Amino acid sequence: MKTSLSKLLKKSDQDQKEIIKKAIFFMGFRGVGILGGYLFTLYITNNYGADLNGLVVLSFSIFMFATIIGRLGIDVNLIKFYSTEGNWEEDPGVFYRVLLKSLFFSSLLVFILYLARDFLVIDLFKKPQLSPYYFWAIVAIPGWVITMLCAGALRARGFNNWFAFFNNTGRFSFAFIFVCLLGWIEMKPINILIAHFFGIYLLTMIALIVIVKKFKKISFRSTTNTWAFLKESFPMMLSSTIMIFLGWMDTFILGVYETDESIGIYNVALKLALVTSFSIEAINSSLAPKIANAYVNNLKEKFLGLIKFSTRLNFSLTVLIVMVLLVFNQWFLGMFGEEFKAGSMALIILCAIHLINSAVGSVGIIMQMTGKQKQYQYIAIISLGINLLLNFILIPRYGINGAAIATAISLSVWNVSGCVYLKRKENIRTYL
Repeated sequence: MKTSLSKLLKKSDQDQKEIIKKAIFFMGFRGVGILGGYLFTLYITNNYGADLNGLVVLSFSIFMFATIIGRLGIDVNLIKFYSTEGNWEEDPGVFYRVLLKSLFFSSLLVFILYLARDFLVIDLFKKPQLSPYYFWAIVAIPGWVITMLCAGALRARGFNNWFAFFNNTGRFSFAFIFVCLLGWIEMKPINILIAHFFGIYLLTMIALIVIVKKFKKISFRSTTNTWAFLKESFPMMLSSTIMIFLGWMDTFILGVYETDESIGIYNVALKLALVTSFSIEAINSSLAPKIANAYVNNLKEKFLGLIKFSTRLNFSLTVLIVMVLLVFNQWFLGMFGEEFKAGSMALIILCAIHLINSAVGSVGIIMQMTGKQKQYQYIAIISLGINLLLNFILIPRYGINGAAIATAISLSVWNVSGCVYLKRKENIRTYL
């Protein structure tokens, strides 16, 4: 594996070397973000146990569902729009205009979710103890939406360090700092979500300062029809929404059928398994604007070369990560407490499917950056339907292991279907 990776790096051209360089920096920021997330979770589990971790995770699932809808797909479309250099210099107004629209919509979502709090907390989940955590989760929604739009625009122009900081590092790193400060004043469970709220809005302020400096001005004038821009973003929103749903639907349905403790244990297994997506996130952070630019300029050889290179690099790195997690899974789970070792089988299932999917390539990014977002959306909808059906069938019977199996199968359907579509319809090979 080491020899294979070395050969791959030696053959890299300038664009590929840039992907590697930026991926390394991204992985550094992502690593800090993962560490912050683990420290945040360790703080919860060591001080309050798996039960509270379950309530926090359930609150976060609602938070993530709402923020992906509030973004309206704008963050993904901004990558595509600003990957063209002239748009960044000549039309910053697009960003500021769509930012206001997204802020209004996400604030409206908060209002709707607040009115629906009794239905969700009491009628659906039957967990009245969730109520205070739910409140602090939903009021953080507009801040995260703004931050993600800033991150998307910065990613388009290759500011990957900032993108990695806003997308990965800042949220839980700041939340961990705030929860320690609040705990020093007074130890109480609700501090967890209050700290998350403060962390989000600190990140939002930093994101706005950075984006204004990078654009060098604030302007709401634009030659681009931003309503048409939103219409183009909509399929991307649906695909991104379904992706988040696939990532969080298992937790959501576990909240209906399982105890707070089971949800908390599953979340830790899920967090550990997500380390396997570490490399693909790092690679995609710089791959997306490059393949968008190569595709628009009809640089077919460069386009296909970048795809082939990214798949091989991602698979090599994922194999290494999965091997470590599989060998030491009991030790990693045990760090959070003895009860978390019950998540061992779920962790193994999730790691295995991430390894298989890494061999398929960056299907989602490729389809969205090449104008195939509607086709990607259809595939995503089918995958979500499978995920929902399997979760409702398997979770009541097999608990957290059933949730892991449902997630694994639906993610495979999504990635393999996209891979087959690109090969058959566009003659684009994404797999190894």
